[in-house]
Amino acid sequence: MTKSGASGPKARARKAQQATGVRYTQVRHAASPSRHGRTVQFLLEDQYDLGTLAVQLAAAWARQGMRVLLVHEYKPYRADMALYSRRARERKAAEQRQQEWPGHRSTLVWRAAPSPAADGLLVEQHVPWSMPPAAPITTDHTPLRDALQQGRRHFDTVVLMGRPTWPHRELVDHFIVLAASNGAPITETLTHGALPEECRVRPLTAEQSAALLRERHLNFLYHRPSTFLGMITGSRQQPAAEPEPGFIRAVEANMSATGIPLLGHIHVGDHGLAAHVQRRDQAALVAASPLDPGVEHAAQAIADRW
Repeated sequence: MTKSGASGPKARARKAQQATGVRYTQVRHAASPSRHGRTVQFLLEDQYDLGTLAVQLAAAWARQGMRVLLVHEYKPYRADMALYSRRARERKAAEQRQQEWPGHRSTLVWRAAPSPAADGLLVEQHVPWSMPPAAPITTDHTPLRDALQQGRRHFDTVVLMGRPTWPHRELVDHFIVLAASNGAPITETLTHGALPEECRVRPLTAEQSAALLRERHLNFLYHRPSTFLGMITGSRQQPAAEPEPGFIRAVEANMSATGIPLLGHIHVGDHGLAAHVQRRDQAALVAASPLDPGVEHAAQAIADRW
């Protein structure tokens, strides 16, 4: 019999499981298996300022009545050895860390009020993306493939989180680029001469503005051929006023003609820094906060193109 205050491995595992939310099997049995969901991946280079936009858009879809699943990568080999310490204080501290960071399980982040017309749901799942490689060059992505296939059957939208600079073309249906830009560029600042440099601000045409958006915010993909559903701009500032009527429409027409339509602009606000620092509670923080109107508009614009 264990001493008072001590706990065995089963009790510790049960305690951690109860504190991390619902299991994926519980959500799966509650969901209808007849859905044919789609898989989405957000591609971005600036993960600091725009790190929460994917979660915000997923929360907007859930509030619009969709069942949304966020699939994160979980690496089981990153175990906390303090869980097996002989010292009770170290074990309890490790259990607390495990409770704050869910492992290979799912957490119910947000759910619409019970109603026949409301079916919105936001679930966060952490699963291994690959098996240990049998050879130094190969990696088996069967766990991720199975998780996405299972998610499509029970959710309307499955969002592949993590690794936003590499498009998984063999697993994802739609790619959306998140660009850290204050809307469509209106001017371009050029420097000239030795220090201190001389700065020259030159106005841009609509065609130059669209070309600058593509050059700045697609270079991180290293010109890998991909089909994009569209691009969403986001920043902490509101977009500048257009220099002449019809400028923004001309930029949008040029972007659509090249296969990357602009789907809206999002004011990042307070979601970026505060939620990015506390990444363990990122989805819960975003889901509990009011969303920017630009998020709801962009989420609807994406849904209209599916």
